[in-house]
Amino acid sequence: MNHRVTSKDTILEKAMEIALSSGIDKVSIRKISSACGISIGSVYNYYKDKESLITDIAEGFWQDIFKDQEQLYREGMPFTMFLEQYYILLYGRLSPYDKSWLKEMEGRIPEKTAIPIMRKVLDKDTRINGSIWNMELNEDAFCEYVFINIMALLRAGENNCRFFIFLLEHLLYDE
Repeated sequence: MNHRVTSKDTILEKAMEIALSSGIDKVSIRKISSACGISIGSVYNYYKDKESLITDIAEGFWQDIFKDQEQLYREGMPFTMFLEQYYILLYGRLSPYDKSWLKEMEGRIPEKTAIPIMRKVLDKDTRINGSIWNMELNEDAFCEYVFINIMALLRAGENNCRFFIFLLEHLLYDE
């Protein structure tokens, strides 16, 4: 029995169900309207186009993936140890889902969520050789680079980031 959907939240919930079960690249306005028991045009009352709906789906997905990320950090934890734990968290949370989620995240919520926590942990690591930072290699650009590489490793299906961590340790620490 179909029921009428009159809220944006319900439409988004049904769209998320479709995306999680089939992959975000399989979401269509037609499938969503059918799942909600409403006309295709009714979906457009809440979303101007498919892209705005996909944006909301991706943001909700990534907010859930990145929840509790700050709890990984322990006082005195080296930046690279945090990154390894961070990667394990992301790998574990993303593994049940289709790889299309990693493609769909580009330019969306992860950068806004991940880079600030990385920067915070980087700033707290007193073992880092501060002389490495300059105009070309600053902390913000470094965190963005680290994030981009972590996402590339996840897209490649790598179950760990040890080699990347090894390289970062040689760059950051004098030991």
